[in-house]
Amino acid sequence: MEIEPTIPPSVIFSDGVIREERTGKLTLVGTFHHFNPPTFPFRPSPFFITVSLSNFRGKLDRFKIAIRVEDKSSGYVVFSAAGEISTSNVLSPSDTVQIPFQVMAEFPREGLYAVVVLEGSEPIGSRDLIVNEPKSAA
Repeated sequence: MEIEPTIPPSVIFSDGVIREERTGKLTLVGTFHHFNPPTFPFRPSPFFITVSLSNFRGKLDRFKIAIRVEDKSSGYVVFSAAGEISTSNVLSPSDTVQIPFQVMAEFPREGLYAVVVLEGSEPIGSRDLIVNEPKSAA
């Protein structure tokens, strides 16, 4: 078996996010990669999707960003959110901006879901989120 590690897109799922007031640094609490629901429909506690973006030049003035969580098999959207970002600092392409979104969603069934990141209405990347089938009590 050949192994070829990759670096996934920087879209991180977590139970909580804390932003330091002085430095603006984020602390992500309880990161995860999938859900193990007890039943369906499944409504997890509110969680966060944090998106990291770079390759900007200059100041951001009302940069439009959105995310949506959709069932990959049907395209059914279980959550979407949008916002605008402005900065007073001049950004270079190597600077990274982290944007946390709080998510309140209901997953109707198990499966593979995509978190799609959009600039305005144009997709710029995605990351998969697995919602597992409930384990039967044996």
